[in-house]
Amino acid sequence: MPKCALVVFAATLFSPFVVLAQTGPEAAVQKTIEISATEKVEVPAETATLKIGYQNQASSKDAAYAENARTANKILLALSDAGVPKEAIETETLNLARDEDRYQGRPQPSTYSASQQWQIYAKASDAQKIVDIAVAAGANEIESVDWTVADPQKLEDRAYAAALARAKKVAEQTAMQTGLRLGAIISVTNSTSPGSRLRGMDKQLMTVEVSAAKLPVPMLKLQPGTVEREASVTVTYAIAQ
Repeated sequence: MPKCALVVFAATLFSPFVVLAQTGPEAAVQKTIEISATEKVEVPAETATLKIGYQNQASSKDAAYAENARTANKILLALSDAGVPKEAIETETLNLARDEDRYQGRPQPSTYSASQQWQIYAKASDAQKIVDIAVAAGANEIESVDWTVADPQKLEDRAYAAALARAKKVAEQTAMQTGLRLGAIISVTNSTSPGSRLRGMDKQLMTVEVSAAKLPVPMLKLQPGTVEREASVTVTYAIAQ
């Protein structure tokens, strides 16, 4: 819901927000109206960042590493065959470590764990297919899906424009109701809420085209969300004489 705060300054008020206009030997205090408004813009998600990985264990580090590399290559090949460009896939983590002995005082065979995790950038409409293909190829870790837009700055600009329009509407209504005449804008201060920015938006995002025969039966259903940006502005208008 839009939020607005109104402050009206008259010539007799002594306020740090009063704007002074020096036009001659005598200083004249400019009457102003200050409006604060907040608006939010919400749009359907356009892109997705998927965090998908594979983790395994083995009795030796070489076996754990070899198995992890084999399955990882299988997953990446499946994604590539589905049309996901290699530029849209980034390795985020790669680990190979000896598992800690959980049974203190009792000798246990050593085990090793290996894992890989990737960030995959895709269109929101392709996220479901990418997850299904990766899991069918052997992925056993799905950490998160981050829904966003292709151009976050454009969405922030829309929120800012909406907040400015809201402030102007409230200022005009206030001036009319109080018998004043709204003048020019003296100053504008904006405070746009920080929003998550998707890394890799320069990545090539291609439509994943997979035939129905090759597409595995989905075990889950992804629901693309919405992305919102909120902007706040404080606008000072002059009161026309």
